Amino acid sequence: MPREQERVTYLIEIVLECASGRREARISDLSPGGCYIDSIVAVQEGEPVSFSLSAPSGEMLFTGETVYVLSGNGFGVKFTDLTDERKAFLDQVIKTHGG
Repeated sequence: MPREQERVTYLIEIVLECASGRREARISDLSPGGCYIDSIVAVQEGEPVSFSLSAPSGEMLFTGETVYVLSGNGFGVKFTDLTDERKAFLDQVIKTHGG
């Protein structure tokens, strides 16, 4: 699936909330519109997910929708409910990591 926005490498451990419950996972890249989550958790395309991201300025909850799945490896997430505050938070994190 072609990406709408350039992603930066961003390795961070998260606690993922999805239909199968709370699971530990890792984000491996991030953009203003989404991220890739490394996980063996079974998710479906279109499934809602949520997790918190941490940065030096604090922590913020993000929600998203699974847009593609690489079974046994991970999945791509498109952020939903992006407020101006969440967009600014993402911009700060991305700039800090070379974006």
